[in-house]
Amino acid sequence: MIRLRQKSTGAMEFGRGFHRMRKKFLFLICVCCGLIGSSAWGIGDFSKLRIVHLKYRGGNYKPRPEAVESLLAQVSRRTSVEVKRKAIDIGLKDPDLFQLPFILMSGDSAFDPFSAEELKILRSYLSYGGFLLIDDSSGKAGSAFDDSVRHMVSKLFPNTPLQKIPRNHSIFRSFYLVNRVAGRVVTRPFLEGITLKGRTVLLYSTNDLEGAWTRNKLGHWNYDMIGGGLSQRRSSIRLGVNIVLYALTLDYKKDMVHLPIILERLRRYHSP
Repeated sequence: MIRLRQKSTGAMEFGRGFHRMRKKFLFLICVCCGLIGSSAWGIGDFSKLRIVHLKYRGGNYKPRPEAVESLLAQVSRRTSVEVKRKAIDIGLKDPDLFQLPFILMSGDSAFDPFSAEELKILRSYLSYGGFLLIDDSSGKAGSAFDDSVRHMVSKLFPNTPLQKIPRNHSIFRSFYLVNRVAGRVVTRPFLEGITLKGRTVLLYSTNDLEGAWTRNKLGHWNYDMIGGGLSQRRSSIRLGVNIVLYALTLDYKKDMVHLPIILERLRRYHSP
């Protein structure tokens, strides 16, 4: 994992580090697709992904304790991305925040408003390369958690409201071709998000994605699907994998048709 300094230039270093990390993940995907020989570059620790739960005050920040490990297990099994499956929790003031590319915020009830300092940190984290997935685990439209999320986002980016993610977004084809938005439930058949300069930095699901992903230590699903059974769970898992791949590689699927450009970018990066 790339380690970055969070001092006076921490946000700048964070952004540069994430840019380098995404180039490496893009290279990894090219290798696994057979587009580049694997001997060209040894694959090391940069490919090990860790997703963490975001801690906050009030409410229930971890309603699906096994969700992160379950999702990372799916990512490891279905893709070439190496993962660190041990789940950890982190607060916005934790200095390790700026070493992590992907944070997951979930809940099923109202939570305390973020402080001005916390909002500033989160804004910097997202603006310089981080990615936040928010998942409402309540399974209810217009829940108390939903109200808190919308209030928080309005303070986080007051001039950039949540918008529906269009179906031609790279999230729906970053690994699988996904044409259905679901979770354990389907309260809204779409995702919402915040996009800054062409990069979606925050994604919001109201459908309890974590409930669809979660398995216990024996491999049994923890929660029954409501409405669509196995096909709905399959779509939810595929969407989760796509979200992870998008967070790490952005719109590489669009770039794949321009492979010579990709190779030139990688050559320039790898040049001494």
